[in-house]
This record gives sequence, structure tokens and C-alpha cells, in this order.
Amino acid sequence: MTQAQEAQAAADTVDFYFDLASPYAYFAHGAITALARRHGLQLRRRPVLLWVLLKELGMPTPLDHAAKRSYLEHDMRRSAACLGLPFQLPQRFPASHAAARLYYTLQAQLPQQWPALGADFVEAVFRACFVGGRDIADAATLVEVATSVGVAVDEAGPALQAEAGRSALRLANAEAVQRGVWGSPFWFWGGESFFGADRLPQFEHRLKQALPGRQIR
Repeated sequence: MTQAQEAQAAADTVDFYFDLASPYAYFAHGAITALARRHGLQLRRRPVLLWVLLKELGMPTPLDHAAKRSYLEHDMRRSAACLGLPFQLPQRFPASHAAARLYYTLQAQLPQQWPALGADFVEAVFRACFVGGRDIADAATLVEVATSVGVAVDEAGPALQAEAGRSALRLANAEAVQRGVWGSPFWFWGGESFFGADRLPQFEHRLKQALPGRQIR
């Protein structure tokens, strides 16, 4: 690929970094998927482990401080209500490493189907966690989620233990740290970065400025 082709590919791609245990990523995912589609952009989903990124960057996790936790828990409920999304605050936020590893393993095993299946898988994980109150660290839950979007049972089970998923997740975490990702969701497009579901209107404004007449539906 030439330098010009690489630049064009970057201009046509939104790199979306998120933790599968992040309520704000759940709030943003459906909207940014639709927004990218409307503007003819590819959404490159990059599940990461937020706590790993923050540790590498020397930053505290969002819920460490009691005052901040109290605010965020209220804001999560308020944000979901504002967006019209069903939401149940987990009693204990689950670890997302198994779900992220499964995402990357299935992406490698099902490259042709994954652009569509991957979007459905992410949404199904979010719904299981933040609507159904399910534990997304549980293997049986993840197999059920994967099969619900069309992954065969005999593919989903073994994929949970595949080393390829672990390696891909480590690479995604390292890539995110190198790019300065410090929150979830966090995305890049056109040389700019955006953080938080509440930046989606601002992102859409930038797309309309930069891509006049590009909106396709």
C-alpha cells in the first residue's frame, strides 16, 4: 500500500477503542456504528482493558474515588435515560478480558463474517452485561452471547481459550497506550481524538464539516 493509499484508508476509518465492561462504551456503540455507516466510514472496533491502559499511563481508574464513583453511577443512569437505552447498573463491574479475547479470536477465525458479526457480538455483550445483569467474565455466558449472533457452538467454546485472542488483546492494549488512549470509549478519526459518548454530537459536526455531501443515509 502506498503512502497515499494509507492516508486514504486512515481518512475512511474510525478507530474505536473501548472496554466491554464500560457503560459509556455501551451508550456510544450503537450511535457511532450508525454514524460511521451514514458517512461511509469503516468502524474499526478495538476492545481493550481500561485498567491496563490507565496503569501504564500512571492514572487512577474512574471508580477509585468514592465521590467520583457516586457521581458516575448517577450519571450512568441519567445518560441511559437520556439516550432511551435500557440499563441496569451492575452490582459489581465484571472483568472484560475473556470477552475481549473472544472478540479477537473470532475476528481472526471468521474474517469474512466478522464486520457484521463483530458489531452484533459487541452489542450482545453490552446487553448481557448492562441490561440482563449477566457476568461477561463467565464462559457459559460468553458462549451463549456468541451463539446468539450466529457463531457456531463448536467455534465459540474453543475460541475462549485460544492463545491468538490473548496475543491480540495484548497488542491492542499496547497500541492504545502508544496512542494515548485514557478512557472508554475513545476514538480517532482524521488526525483528531474524541473521548466519551457525550462527544458524539461534536464528532458528527466534524464529519459534516469535513465530508460535505458525504452522508449516504
